[in-house]
Amino acid sequence: MSGRSDNHNRQEQNRRRNLAGGPSSAEHSRYSSAGRSSHRREGQQAGGNPYYNLTPYERYLREKKRKRAGRIIFWVILIEAVCLAVGAFVLLMPKEDPELDELVNKKVKFEYQTETDRVVTYGLAVPRPNIDIQLLTVNDWSRPGIKVDSIDKVIVHYLGNPETTAQQNHDYFQSLKNLQNTYMSANYVVGTDGEIIQCVPDGEVAWASNEANYYSISIENCHLDSSGKFTEATYWSDVHLVAYLTEKYGLDRDDIIRHYDVTGKDCPKWYVEHPDEWEQFKDDVMTYRQECAQAQRNMIDELLHPKDDDETEEDILRKYLDGLNAETDVQLETSDQNLWDDLKKRAEKAAAKDDAEDEG
Repeated sequence: MSGRSDNHNRQEQNRRRNLAGGPSSAEHSRYSSAGRSSHRREGQQAGGNPYYNLTPYERYLREKKRKRAGRIIFWVILIEAVCLAVGAFVLLMPKEDPELDELVNKKVKFEYQTETDRVVTYGLAVPRPNIDIQLLTVNDWSRPGIKVDSIDKVIVHYLGNPETTAQQNHDYFQSLKNLQNTYMSANYVVGTDGEIIQCVPDGEVAWASNEANYYSISIENCHLDSSGKFTEATYWSDVHLVAYLTEKYGLDRDDIIRHYDVTGKDCPKWYVEHPDEWEQFKDDVMTYRQECAQAQRNMIDELLHPKDDDETEEDILRKYLDGLNAETDVQLETSDQNLWDDLKKRAEKAAAKDDAEDEG
């Protein structure tokens, strides 16, 4: 029984050595006795290299240790390389710079962007129309009080209720805070007599133009019948208002659009059904802007180079300022406060000179 067990143990040892890639016990015995002397003779014949004095099993063990050492060295080098790379990245990362942070977080005040340097230097050429400011109470339904992301478009609409006035539509928008049955409003409403009411400030969202609410100013227009055609007074008030807003916010002809251009809705109906007249509307806006710019240039030229010897500098200055502030009771808007202050000083100086001459 013991003999069979010993034989079984030797077979199991041989199987394990074979799985490990090593010699069997019989081979090991052969290599460790008679085989050792023959390999030593080979080592002596090879010039005394000690590697050849080893048995195949000893060579196997040495080769196994060498490969294991090679793998360890590889992983050590790889880990060191990764650590060096991480260290270099940390060293190269930008440090906190208070001056840079201050510059990034600084709130920059931009001038109105317009098509010419003339506007930046001398203020708006298009006079502000006569606008009745009746801002809605802040509420979710008509004036949510949300700031727009930008002002990139002026969108023209028409109201779906003929024969109503601008005041009636304003009052309806105001009533929505109590009715709470629909979301609706506009920044401006233009009536059939040409009256203009501002309901929502330019920089706030009005519920009028769907997804464009957040980057536009909306203008609703009253009309007399189902055709949606504007009256003559409505048309020209709309032209003047759009011209003023587009110059003020640095917009151009392509930035004047219809509600139809945003959603495909028939609004403003007349100008969806008559696209040629819509193009004419935009042409009239740009023509009016050009006329205002030319008038401003003429007045500035007259101020700087007076032609009438009987006209004082103060007279020219007052005429110039009155020309800019035509058709409005609101204080002149200008993007260059220094110019405004300089003009007032020149007027005061001319007045003081006249007073001194009267006393003399």
